[in-house]
Amino acid sequence: MVEALGRNGTRTAPDPLFLRSSGGWLTLQDGVELGSSVSTLGHSEQRLRYFRVVSTGARGVDYSSVHGMSSTVDGLATWTGRSPVTQQVLLDPAGQSVNELFIRARNLEPLPLGGPLSLKLTTSYTHSARPKGGVYQISTALEVRTRSQEAVDWNVHSQAHRMIQDLMCLVYGKPALSRLGTVMREDDQEFELRDERRLWRDSYEPTFGRSARGVERLTDDDKPLFYFDDVDPERVSAWLTAYDLWSRPTWIGVTPLFHADLPVESRLLQVAVALEALGAAIAERDHKKPPKTFEGLLSLVWQSVAFAPKQVVGEFSIDEWGKRFNQAYKGVKHADNSLPDPLDAFHRAQEGLTLIRCWLGIELGVSSATLNENLTEGR
Repeated sequence: MVEALGRNGTRTAPDPLFLRSSGGWLTLQDGVELGSSVSTLGHSEQRLRYFRVVSTGARGVDYSSVHGMSSTVDGLATWTGRSPVTQQVLLDPAGQSVNELFIRARNLEPLPLGGPLSLKLTTSYTHSARPKGGVYQISTALEVRTRSQEAVDWNVHSQAHRMIQDLMCLVYGKPALSRLGTVMREDDQEFELRDERRLWRDSYEPTFGRSARGVERLTDDDKPLFYFDDVDPERVSAWLTAYDLWSRPTWIGVTPLFHADLPVESRLLQVAVALEALGAAIAERDHKKPPKTFEGLLSLVWQSVAFAPKQVVGEFSIDEWGKRFNQAYKGVKHADNSLPDPLDAFHRAQEGLTLIRCWLGIELGVSSATLNENLTEGR
C-alpha cells in the first residue's frame, strides 16, 4: 500500500509533448502538472495541462521559439482601411436601378509597421465556391505578422502582437479582442526551401492577448479616435520598437476596459496609475529625472499632449483639472482621505483614459485638430 500511494520521484510535465492520432500530429507547449491520483490497486493517474498547441510534431521541433507568428485583432482592418475585396456597382443607362455588380477579391501588398520583429499587416480572404442556401460568401481578414531571422522566444513575438491589441483598445476606447493564428519554424518545413514561401502552422492559445470572458467584439459601427491615414508611419514604428518603454502604461490603462463590472474606484485607481507610469516613461524617453509627485508626472503628460481637450478638462484649466483628479485619486488610494463621489470617480476615470488616448494620438503624429474634431463627434 505504501508503494502504491507513493510518487515515483518528482514528476514534471514533459515539455514539449508530441502527440499523434488519426487526426495528425500535435505539439503541446508550456505544460504544468495538476496533480495525480493513486489507488491501492497499483495504478495511478497523472493530470497535465498545456497552455498552447501547434498542429505539427512529426519532426519533434520545439516551438518555444519561433521564426514567425500571426494574429488577428478586432478593429484593425477598419482602422487601416485595408480589405482585399472591392466592389463596383453599374447602373442602367437611366441611372434608376442596379444593372451589374462586380466583386473582386485580391490580396494587397503587406503593410510594414516596423519594430524589432518586422511587423507587417497582411490581407487574406476565403470564399465558398458554391452558394449555401443561395448565398455566396467572401470572408476577409487582416493579419498581424512578425518575422525574425533567428528563432526568437515565443513570448517575445507575442509582445509585439499585444502592443497592436493595446493600440486598438486605445484607438477605439473599447476592448479589442486578439486571437492567435499561425506560427512558423524554418526547420519544420515539409518541402525544400527554394524561395520566400513558408508553411505556417495553425496554433491555439486560449490566454493569448487579454482575457475575453464576457467581452463583446467590436462592430462596424464602432469608430476610432483616429485612423492610420492620420498617423506618421515612422512614429508608429518607433512606438512599437520602444515596447519596454510604453507597454507598462498602456497595459495598465487598457486593463479596465476588459472588466465592465469593475468598481468605479478601482477603475479610477487603475487609470491614475497608468498616467503615473506614462509620465515616468516620458521622462525616461526625454532623459529627464522623473518628478516624485503625481501632479509632476501628470504635468509631463500634458506637456506632451500640448492641447486641452474639452472632453477631458471640461470648463476647468489644466492645472485645476489636475488638482481635482489628484484629489479623487488620493481619496481612493489613501484610507485617511474621503472617498470621492462614485459618479465623480467614474467621470475622472473616463477623462484620464481619454487623456491617455489623446497622448497616443499626438505621439503617433495625429494633429490636435483631428483629435478635437473626432472627440466632439463622441469617438
